[in-house]
Amino acid sequence: MSDLLGKWTRAGRKRKPDVVGIEVGAGATPVVRVRRVGGTLTVTAADLLPPLALPADDGAAAAATRPEPLALARPLAAPYAAVAVSTPRTSVRLLAVPGGAEAVEQINFSEMLGLPGGADYRIGYDLLPSDGRNEQAVLVAGIPEVQARWAAALFSQGLPAPRSLQAGEVAALNCVARELAAHHEDACALAVDLRAEHGSVAAFHKGRLALLRQVPTGGRALVLALQGQLGVEEELVAEFIESGAVDATQIIARALEPLLRQLMLAREFVERKRLCKVERILFGGLPFGVRPWEAQIEKVMGIRPLVWNPLALLPAAAEALAPRAAGQEARFAAALGAALAVMEADGDVPH
Repeated sequence: MSDLLGKWTRAGRKRKPDVVGIEVGAGATPVVRVRRVGGTLTVTAADLLPPLALPADDGAAAAATRPEPLALARPLAAPYAAVAVSTPRTSVRLLAVPGGAEAVEQINFSEMLGLPGGADYRIGYDLLPSDGRNEQAVLVAGIPEVQARWAAALFSQGLPAPRSLQAGEVAALNCVARELAAHHEDACALAVDLRAEHGSVAAFHKGRLALLRQVPTGGRALVLALQGQLGVEEELVAEFIESGAVDATQIIARALEPLLRQLMLAREFVERKRLCKVERILFGGLPFGVRPWEAQIEKVMGIRPLVWNPLALLPAAAEALAPRAAGQEARFAAALGAALAVMEADGDVPH
């Protein structure tokens, strides 16, 4: 077991004034640069770069795989980089540890994360605010070592210098918490974060993370189910569905069933445990098929989900968003959240 951040992130303990956040493994590659301008965090550039496919997480060939160094255009080229790794092989858990913070160091995190014996993972954790004196909330994440090393190697030469490595689900939570605090006060809320091959559902109560569940079904499952039914190329599926040209309600309902089940379980848990009523559902991640996702979530949950824009959390420079990323702002939560973790960190970066 090794620390999630790794020794390569330890250089320097001061807050960084200029960081580029990057999410790898999520289809297209969201990149967002955040600078401290006159004391204010500002988005100065954001773009969607071509996909960066993570290597398989096992085998000698995968371990030897190294990516080409990632060259960023000048508007995105900050001195420091914060990387979010999004992969179905990541394991993330929110634990309630009896005995308080003192007991955390005695935990076998590999076992708690359900990692297979002998698996080589980078594991890190954060202590979160807890409601009880005798119980400590701990957010734990593990990333396959092969994929973590590959992501770090993207910045093995020159600038930006790698500063932080986070699981994509964890990085996105930074933005969700900020969004809730800025626009939804203390509303009891669920947050859905989707990727191509996987997703997650989080519950928040009074701004605090109360539950986090991973979902082994991502947006591509919906696309493939519709492709088989419509008999069109994969690239055309989203266009067909968004246009309303076909009624694929039943196919969509079956494809989304794993996610909807997790949403219902999350609502039941947080409402029973925290004695609250879920008022908001935030929806982020992959943009394709947004209308079917929204309609099915509203039908099952009775709440229309909000497709939110993480980039709107900060002031933005004029023309900061690249034209090809327009309309896809919901994909930037993990990249921006990774950058914020570095920009706002005192001491070592939270992970």
